[in-house]
Amino acid sequence: SISHRFLTAIIKGEPNHWAIRGGNAQSGGLGTFYDGVRPNVAGYNPMKKEGAIILGIGGDNSIGARGTFYEGVMTSGYPSNATEDAVQANIVAAGYATSGGGNPGTGQQIVGGQSGRCVDVPNSTTTNGTQVQLYDCNGQNNQRWTSTSSKELQVYGNKCLDAYAKGTTNGTQVVIWDCNGGTNQQWNVNSNGTITGVQSGLCLDANSAGTANGTKLILWACNGGANQQWSLRN
Repeated sequence: SISHRFLTAIIKGEPNHWAIRGGNAQSGGLGTFYDGVRPNVAGYNPMKKEGAIILGIGGDNSIGARGTFYEGVMTSGYPSNATEDAVQANIVAAGYATSGGGNPGTGQQIVGGQSGRCVDVPNSTTTNGTQVQLYDCNGQNNQRWTSTSSKELQVYGNKCLDAYAKGTTNGTQVVIWDCNGGTNQQWNVNSNGTITGVQSGLCLDANSAGTANGTKLILWACNGGANQQWSLRN
């Protein structure tokens, strides 16, 4: 439910009571997402303590917590909201920010005009031939694209947005592939909001005008549809 580029997250507990708080690590304060009794399920009530805490991934290695973990702290006791708010103010003052330039992870998000979702490489894979999709914008590296002077749209610094098998027909899958300078990896980012393949002349298109997470991206004849409208966002 949180998609800030940099995130502050806090969880605290005491007997039969816990709270989850979080917010934008670049600005503003903390919100409270839960504050109440422990769920009446095993592991929560009574509280079960494991032998270790894995910071930054929620402990289960799921992609739901993918990203870069910067720093954390474990404390004893149950801090007040005021204490946490003071910590948040210090974090904001630290000024977390992305660096400029074309290095991996510093590109822009490509946001669908119809869906409001980002062009995303599923599960942060780097496998050639993986078809890109729409997904909630989260600012992670698998959603950050760098437009190069060669008209490539690069992700991870070495993979390019690619018309699969050099396809030029409607329905051609749009995938990632090792950058190789091919015209099927060259794109025009147009002032009318479309992104067109240099080789095919077709538009980057959300398949079947889908807007849901997981909607695959393809090439399709440009038709002015909102599912062919894109904007670049830092």
